[in-house]
Amino acid sequence: MKRLVLIWALAAVVAAGTIMTANAQSALDRILKDKKIRITAEVTSPPFGILDKDGKPDGSEIATAQQLAKDLGVELELVQVTSPQRIPALLAGRADVAISSLSITLDRAKTVMFANPHGALSIVVTAPAGTKISSAADLSGKSIGITRATLEEATVPKVAPKDAKLVFFDDIGATIQALLSGQVDCASFSAFAAKSVADRNPDKKLENKFTVTTAFYAAAVKPGDFDLLRFLNTWVWLRTRDGTLAQIYQKYTGVELIALPTF
Repeated sequence: MKRLVLIWALAAVVAAGTIMTANAQSALDRILKDKKIRITAEVTSPPFGILDKDGKPDGSEIATAQQLAKDLGVELELVQVTSPQRIPALLAGRADVAISSLSITLDRAKTVMFANPHGALSIVVTAPAGTKISSAADLSGKSIGITRATLEEATVPKVAPKDAKLVFFDDIGATIQALLSGQVDCASFSAFAAKSVADRNPDKKLENKFTVTTAFYAAAVKPGDFDLLRFLNTWVWLRTRDGTLAQIYQKYTGVELIALPTF
């Protein structure tokens, strides 16, 4: 009887493995068969994603998505999302891959599978030159604009004093507007976004006050899409090695891409 139970158990494991393998193959196979890949696009987060003067998506992550689709030999469908919608759109099946400056964190790794990183970013606190802030301690008593579902939300509250007022917004555009209008004393962005906002609004005399953290961002797929993840890791390695991703990064950020870690 024990032997029979063992045989049944092994058969169940094999069957489960077969099902997992079939599911793992389906994502990439479907993309290649349909000749189309759906990738998230956040177009309110410069320099990662913006709308150009003609109203078309542009930015470093848009260019990265375009390069990926080109290398796959398929059509690119951009699924426009806000920061909080990046992972939900992926999990709901609206997108095959999330490429929207999605920073790698433990919490996010519990719900999606990350490829090896293809970019790096620093999170900073920015404010008008006249606002006296040089460290997290100086945020005491000040209002801080933070975009939800971002690395800013995950890191700034941890370093802010208890009496700091954290003001959350659903998209970066609202956070930027709050800073420019004086609704908040300061705001937290990626260093790239902060530079873009400052360059576009020279009259506000915005400057970065201090760096909160430096992190890496990567493409993400749904749990179980192992074939697609494997392809993404291979693609990132090849395009990092030949300098393609570094060229995209430097074109849109104005800085050189630092050495990237791998899993």
